[in-house]
Amino acid sequence: MNKILLTLTLAFAFIGANAQCTPDPQYTLVGIYPDSTAGLPNAIVGQPYNEVITIIAPLDTNVVFSGFPVDVTIIDIVLDSVHGLPANFSYDCAAPNCTFLGGSTSCAVLKSDINPTAADVGLYQIFMYTTTRADAGLFGIQPQYDIIDYYYIEVSNATALVNQFSLFTFQMNDIYPNPVNNQSKIQFIIGEPKDVIFSVFNYLGEKMDEQIIPANRGVNDIFINANNYPNGMYLYSINNGEKIISKRMMITN
Repeated sequence: MNKILLTLTLAFAFIGANAQCTPDPQYTLVGIYPDSTAGLPNAIVGQPYNEVITIIAPLDTNVVFSGFPVDVTIIDIVLDSVHGLPANFSYDCAAPNCTFLGGSTSCAVLKSDINPTAADVGLYQIFMYTTTRADAGLFGIQPQYDIIDYYYIEVSNATALVNQFSLFTFQMNDIYPNPVNNQSKIQFIIGEPKDVIFSVFNYLGEKMDEQIIPANRGVNDIFINANNYPNGMYLYSINNGEKIISKRMMITN
């Protein structure tokens, strides 16, 4: 299936049965919201987690089958299983039997059944297993099986951290996971809202990337996509104008 069909399967990490949710009406284009770029909000220790996912499935698309481009009609996209959720988290779907029909708009809810505790702190990679069925005309009904693995849920003590640091706090945690073979997250903490410079260098000292990031007071996230870099060792840093913090990461595509 083409890229848009593959992207749609991302939503089903949040699907169970009979979710009490309403699709967000601000979204009208085919896709999943929040999308993979925005990602999922953090879960905070001691606070309930509830995230509504809006899913707008395509009715048709174009694929290459047996070497030929073929117009297909999407019958449905089904969640088969989900792995990697934090302890005491669950998911519900509005669509019966977790089956989302082609051309439909629906929603799902990802929630904590019990508030996260300090023992749950960490970054959780979510694995979603889905089956998409498409009517390929003369080629018949064709299934596609996908594993989506680039959504993450961060459970953190962010509230406690914000209350503990001062105006001069500037810290950066190690990238996780490391080595990076898909997408990883860097988390840093700053005591005042200001722009910081994020840079990546290879081991020859060549600058591979530089971004100006408007940081908020408290915990901030930076995401690294391994597809942007060749395999190897890299140095990454953040600079708040007064202090530079540097660490290493390994890219293994």
